[in-house]
Amino acid sequence: RHELARWLATAPRRTDTGSTAGQARQRPGPVPLAQQVAKCLMSPLEVVVPVTWWIEGELDLRALMAALGDLHHRHQALHARYRRTDPPTAIIPPNPGMPQLRLLADAATEHDALDQLAEAVQQPLDYTQGRNWRAALIRNKTTNRILFGIGIHHIAFDGWSYGLLVRDLTHAYTARHTGHKPTWTHPAPTLHQSHDEYTRLRNAADLQTQRTYWREQLRDLPRQGEGPATAPLEQALAWGPKAGHTVTVTPEVLDRWDRAARDQRFSRSSYFVAAFASALRAIHQQDDIALLMVVAKRGSRVLDSAFTTRLNLNCVRVRFDGPHDDKLVLRVDETIRDLMRAQDVPFAETADDPAAGLSGEVVASLPTFVFQDNVVVPLELPGCRAEEVVDPYAREVPNGLTVEVLPRVDHALLRVTIRTDYLPYSFAEELNHHMLRFLEDGPAGTPTAG
Repeated sequence: RHELARWLATAPRRTDTGSTAGQARQRPGPVPLAQQVAKCLMSPLEVVVPVTWWIEGELDLRALMAALGDLHHRHQALHARYRRTDPPTAIIPPNPGMPQLRLLADAATEHDALDQLAEAVQQPLDYTQGRNWRAALIRNKTTNRILFGIGIHHIAFDGWSYGLLVRDLTHAYTARHTGHKPTWTHPAPTLHQSHDEYTRLRNAADLQTQRTYWREQLRDLPRQGEGPATAPLEQALAWGPKAGHTVTVTPEVLDRWDRAARDQRFSRSSYFVAAFASALRAIHQQDDIALLMVVAKRGSRVLDSAFTTRLNLNCVRVRFDGPHDDKLVLRVDETIRDLMRAQDVPFAETADDPAAGLSGEVVASLPTFVFQDNVVVPLELPGCRAEEVVDPYAREVPNGLTVEVLPRVDHALLRVTIRTDYLPYSFAEELNHHMLRFLEDGPAGTPTAG
């Protein structure tokens, strides 16, 4: 096995990554940023997204370091120097340098390894100097397994970028492991190209019609839940202590819903949103439920190939029609389709719109829903077996309540993340119980298993 300490002493500090096929010509001067990237850059929160794998086998550390350098050079979002100017911009350095790789002291247990690595990769990143991501390794001395983690600032990364990261890292590591530089069939989009593509799409949208839709859709939106008033909005959007609860949706349950979705023409995300809304209704005992849904700007060849954040938040409002709402999923699906047609106006803009009339208390009370519909691509390193780690909670989210759907090959995970200074852990358990019960009951008009 490789000794991390020996590697630390002999690791190369720079790697020639070579040229990339068809590298796009870089325009001189500061690069304007797409709206989502600029919004993330200007946020007071330091959002570093972690991804982690357990590695078994003979990991080639030199090849890994070189491969990380290849990715760093290939994607401008990973090495750009971001500036909080007005408007925000980025500078592309002529020499991107190398990403940081931290080699941590051996851990006594897997739990210790996970905690130490999470702490290492999620330290603040100095994006003004192009330090937009880092990697870390730690070995569990009991099993000799190595935990490999990456932390990337949200300005350069989202759920869709995960597949790009795994694909490019697999390709680069495989080449470096055999002593070669990786060659790329297509260049990665530049920040200029990403900005121009997002601007083109936004200019094609009817923003005034979308604003009118949101003002009408969110009129008289109530606070979610009862009891004591929530903390001020600024505190609700700050970091706080978190915990999580995860349950599995079985293949049988997923299959029953997916067959109904095909027959009745609704989406997977719609029946999971319906489950979330129904669970909130059961807990809050109110019939007007709202939640913030993460929406990714996709469907563009340029944006779909870029390391970036494509994300906006928008509001799904669910009004229940009686105690037994047989048309709930279909109405939720229609609401989500309307949301997608109005996604160019983010919720943050609506929340600041006086015509929408949303108070800070209402905004702070809204939970968040994330449906990770990107394909989970395995990290394939020759001579090794890599196993993705699913954290017990979403370490990168600040708000009080987030529900994520994490589809896998034949099942799905429901992960509830709560701020423990706002909600007791029992709330996460109760919420997952209600969601799972809704899903196990099955779609209206279809028999359950058994």
